[in-house]
Amino acid sequence: MKTFLTILFTIIISCVSHLFCMETAYSIQKPNAIVYAPWRENYVNTQQKPKNFINQSCTLCNIINNKNNRENLILHRGNYSLIMLASQPYISNGIHFLVIPYEHKKELCNLSSSTYHEENIFTQKLCGLFSSNAHQAYINSNQGLAAGASIPEHHHRHIIINYAPNFYNFIEAIRETKKAIDLLSLYKELQPQINCFQELILPQHNQTICSQNCYYCSVIRQDTQQNLIIYRGKQTTVMFSHYPTYLGEIDIIPNQHIEAVEMIPAETYEEINQLTVNIYPLILKIIDAQDSNIGLISYGNKAKNKDHIVQKIIPRKDNWKKTPITQSNHVNGDIKKIYRKLLLEWHSLLNKNYEIQKAKL
Repeated sequence: MKTFLTILFTIIISCVSHLFCMETAYSIQKPNAIVYAPWRENYVNTQQKPKNFINQSCTLCNIINNKNNRENLILHRGNYSLIMLASQPYISNGIHFLVIPYEHKKELCNLSSSTYHEENIFTQKLCGLFSSNAHQAYINSNQGLAAGASIPEHHHRHIIINYAPNFYNFIEAIRETKKAIDLLSLYKELQPQINCFQELILPQHNQTICSQNCYYCSVIRQDTQQNLIIYRGKQTTVMFSHYPTYLGEIDIIPNQHIEAVEMIPAETYEEINQLTVNIYPLILKIIDAQDSNIGLISYGNKAKNKDHIVQKIIPRKDNWKKTPITQSNHVNGDIKKIYRKLLLEWHSLLNKNYEIQKAKL
């Protein structure tokens, strides 16, 4: 009887909640991909707790200062950052690159403009070299322990080229929980291609204005407040996500329909990155969060379900690990309040009456 009443109560709450939700204007469902790597468990579980990082030298700084590139799987050293293979990759059928700035900074907003620019150029060129025949490329920075960073004191970017279809790595990981990855052989294979890295010319975007079947192309051309649009720039649009993983998730969307990061025009990518640096400290301040995931998914030629490039800013809190805020397509009263607060902060910043907030890490 108690079980029946519990189920009945859950159904009633679900129905009542739905009545108070305002559906977004457009609702094309998008596929989800899973990347799961149980062979990293020992590595993750043996990482030091945050209090132990304070008095120890930085792992990534030690790698930067070590001149043995082969030993550290370093493929290329630029003026402000380097590219290396991850020693504990997230996937088994692909390539997991790290772009590591020489600057010892905790967060993206603390990097110099030159370092950030080179990091973005490296991202586009790596995708140009290796992701055209892939299914997807995952590009993200995990800022803080709640966001999954195993080395949170030194900002770095993950570029994960996935040569398998969606869910493939997840399924293979279940079958074979300990995966042997020959990183040295992969390093030798990639080195000749990286040698022509500097001379690589990125492909030109075909100037597709919009796609009729694209969720984002539809939404960014509709009502601003109804779709929680924060800012309309020359090249991009900023809005709260309609399919949030966590409260306060923000999407930065190119106004043109673009599916691969290497195809983003320079001025569009520059605007995406500038908006990212300016807005993510604001949303963290408003919802009192400390950590964040910042990144996007880029689609290769083998992807069956390609989507619009979107830079995502996902706030993270320690207590959110157990209870995700929402995974549904709705706009509720809480997000409307946050939307209004963020608009005020954002307009103050645009009017240059606002001192840019640094995130709390």
